[in-house]
Amino acid sequence: MKILFVIEMIDNHNGTSVSAMRFASELKNRGHEVKILTTGEPKPDRFVVPNRRLPLVDPIAQRHGFQYAEADENIIREALEWCDVAHCYMPFGLEIATKRMAEKMGKPCTAAFHVQPENVTATFSMQNVKWINSLIYSNFNKTFFKEFKRIHCPSNFIADYLQKHGYTSKMHVISNGCPTEYHWHKCAKPAWCADKFVVLMVGRLSPEKHQEIILDAVQHSAYEKQIQVILVGTGLSEQKLRKKAEKLTNPPRIGFMSDQDLMDVLGYADLYVHAGEVELESLSCLEAMSSGLVPLISDSPLSATPQFALDNRSLFKHSDPKALAQKIDYWIENPEAIKKMGRTYANFAKRYSLTNSVKLFEKMLKEEIAEHETSSKNN
Repeated sequence: MKILFVIEMIDNHNGTSVSAMRFASELKNRGHEVKILTTGEPKPDRFVVPNRRLPLVDPIAQRHGFQYAEADENIIREALEWCDVAHCYMPFGLEIATKRMAEKMGKPCTAAFHVQPENVTATFSMQNVKWINSLIYSNFNKTFFKEFKRIHCPSNFIADYLQKHGYTSKMHVISNGCPTEYHWHKCAKPAWCADKFVVLMVGRLSPEKHQEIILDAVQHSAYEKQIQVILVGTGLSEQKLRKKAEKLTNPPRIGFMSDQDLMDVLGYADLYVHAGEVELESLSCLEAMSSGLVPLISDSPLSATPQFALDNRSLFKHSDPKALAQKIDYWIENPEAIKKMGRTYANFAKRYSLTNSVKLFEKMLKEEIAEHETSSKNN
């Protein structure tokens, strides 16, 4: 198959773009051709459109490392002429225009749900204002998703959520998947944290990720002086987190980290904490589990990540630092249990392999093509 991925921005290294690049690579390994319709640097496997200028929106979007795309009809047409099937990642201008043109050109097209409305409203601390979020879900459906027969959902959580909000497309629940390079591995801690219990979280430093709860929890821990926090990521909340971190005995490491350095940290960290309130799956948590780390996950009702918890020792009451502190202390006090469960989680995570996910995704695309061909013949 010649498969076209349509995504506003591919080079910003967030969960959606990382997943798209991994799927593209795996599909190529399986013998397919994949090209991407997006913004950014020109490359042989891309159809590049200009950035879209939205004066009132751009400052907020750019603070989150995001840029909207211009729906250039000539480039969209060229991309669709090349492909056998198109897959749209976001419910924004480029993808909307691509779907409309695909209809005119008789090209099959599928969609993915990777933009959770609560992620948008969390910027304004309104992620729990149900009527606003419901309005966005409804608008996404009305302007985009209702036009598709198939939607890729990263978790059962969001598939059920969409159905409750009136989405009638067929939901294909397919994990974003974890590559084989993330597997159980252990390495020695560097000298600066050799005698510490290392607590790790990876993700955008933004309000809905709630890294501050980890810092507050460490203050409540009976083992505060023994805990070393590492927060990997960049974003709006970085300075706020650094200010809060000043209260801790051991200054947390906060900021960007290379892939190799992150792989090393996954090998020597003791515990992975997912404090996020809004999540469609969480690739970072999946990668940590695959690497042999026990996860400690917020039980937020707006998050799919609790699906990974194998028992209550891996869950804590969301937005409750004291509850998190109690669970952290449990794992510090039970080194044999954390060692055993690390192996258990690594084995459990194998069911979310990237290879399995791409096989299911491939099947979804083939179903769309076959149904589209049948429908075209009947018409």
